[in-house]
Amino acid sequence: MKLKKISWKNFKSYSNAMTELVFDNDPSLNLIVGTNGTGKSSIADCIIYALYGKIDGTNNSDIPNRINKNFYVKIELDCNGHEITVERGLSPNLFNVTIDGVVIDTAGKNNVQTMLEENYYKIPYSVFKNTLILSINDFKSLVDLNPSDKRNIIDKIFGFTEYNLMTKLIKEDIKMLDSSISSNMGSLKTASVSIEKYEQQLEELKNNEVSQEEIDELTEKINEAKKLKTTNEENIKKLDEARKKLDKQTTEKNMDIRDLKRKIEDNKKKIKLIDSKKCPTCGSSLDTDEFHKERERLVNENESCETAIAEMTSIITDLSNKIRAVDSKKNVFVDAINKSRLTDLVSDLKYKVSLRKNNSQPLLNLKESLNSQIAQLNEEREMLSKKKMIYDCVMQILGDGGIKEYIASKYIPTINQIISEMMEFMGINYNVVFDRTFKATITSNGYNVTYNSLSTGEKKRIDFATVVSFIKLLKLQLGDMNLLFLDEMLASIDINGVADMMTILKDLSVELNMNIFLIHHAQVENVVFDNVLETSKPDGFSKITVLN
Repeated sequence: MKLKKISWKNFKSYSNAMTELVFDNDPSLNLIVGTNGTGKSSIADCIIYALYGKIDGTNNSDIPNRINKNFYVKIELDCNGHEITVERGLSPNLFNVTIDGVVIDTAGKNNVQTMLEENYYKIPYSVFKNTLILSINDFKSLVDLNPSDKRNIIDKIFGFTEYNLMTKLIKEDIKMLDSSISSNMGSLKTASVSIEKYEQQLEELKNNEVSQEEIDELTEKINEAKKLKTTNEENIKKLDEARKKLDKQTTEKNMDIRDLKRKIEDNKKKIKLIDSKKCPTCGSSLDTDEFHKERERLVNENESCETAIAEMTSIITDLSNKIRAVDSKKNVFVDAINKSRLTDLVSDLKYKVSLRKNNSQPLLNLKESLNSQIAQLNEEREMLSKKKMIYDCVMQILGDGGIKEYIASKYIPTINQIISEMMEFMGINYNVVFDRTFKATITSNGYNVTYNSLSTGEKKRIDFATVVSFIKLLKLQLGDMNLLFLDEMLASIDINGVADMMTILKDLSVELNMNIFLIHHAQVENVVFDNVLETSKPDGFSKITVLN
């Protein structure tokens, strides 16, 4: 992703006049200087918003300047040979995307944004804001970053996103396999129980005879149970409808009570104001006949409301009693359905008919069919278990402890070497070493130290050295990415430290062919920048002036 130009207006402190920033094809080290509040950091925010449509901790309504309640941003970029233009704005809401001159339908905004990030940018939001646009105000140190954000960055740097996708798909397959195995075991258990039942019935068949009278009696019971079930179900339906009406009435009365209580509270406030005898706003007297009459009216109205509330409460109590009565009746009918044992009676009838016919062949056929089913299920379970074992092995290979760790470990020495060289160049008596899981260990004179125990200047030097090493690796993955913003990274850094960091940044811009923008509140002495941009607020709005 190569940024070509960013344009904006009414974005944060910038005016309605269009502001543009063009990114050179040649590597450069640039300074954006200006006092606090003149719009330096807004430039980086504008780029982030143009690309991703969001800024951490900021709502769209908070972006426009204080005068014009609208804003517009436009970014032009080259993504692997594809010319892309993205426009965003508020009032009117705007999200336009053009790819190679073709206007993209943005009706499904989330889908289009995902398409841009996955197919063209190749850089997730968290990676971009934590490595390519770094602000001292919200920068999360790669040394002290939480595991989730760190893993997101590491995965992108080393091209692990495809591995992660495969892992996700395999996890889904394993979940389905587990479900299939569980279902298979359940079917096996059911089939085994059925076989035991049929074997018992076959044994009984040999020794038992059933009379026609038993069958007729059982048939009559089934018919009666069916009629009773139908009647009870109709009664339950009627009771459910009655319950809905009672619930609706109860809800309406509760809403009426709520409204009356709200009116009582409003009236009490008015009464209290009248009783104060003086308007708190204008100071005029409230001790007049007119206000006395109004107070009497409010008191009477509250009494009427209280009476109404009492009446409605009584009604609600009555409704609750009716609801309980309905539920009680329903339970009687439900119990009657359960006690009818219709399913059991039908099953008994089938069994007795079988015994009456003295025909064991159907049971034998069922038993044979179940035995065949069990054999098939056992085969299926074995196949599923073997497949799951293979998937588990693949997961180990693709997981954090497998090929990803192996590949990452090849780069670990390079990362640690770059950090060590820059720390030595800057004269910092600390050693930062990442292990195979990218956990950082900081030592000084052979002793371990914690990141939070360091001074602000020490943290910044270590963070700077670390992020540069990761940016170098990230550049290998991103190819033509040409932008790096460093916002107030020089704060709390001494003169020697500033000079060292500038030397590193100058070399880095040439090595990685990047436009590096250093945002600082004051001029940096003894450094030759390719461009110096000054932000100011001559008329209350931010303005960018090219100094050289």
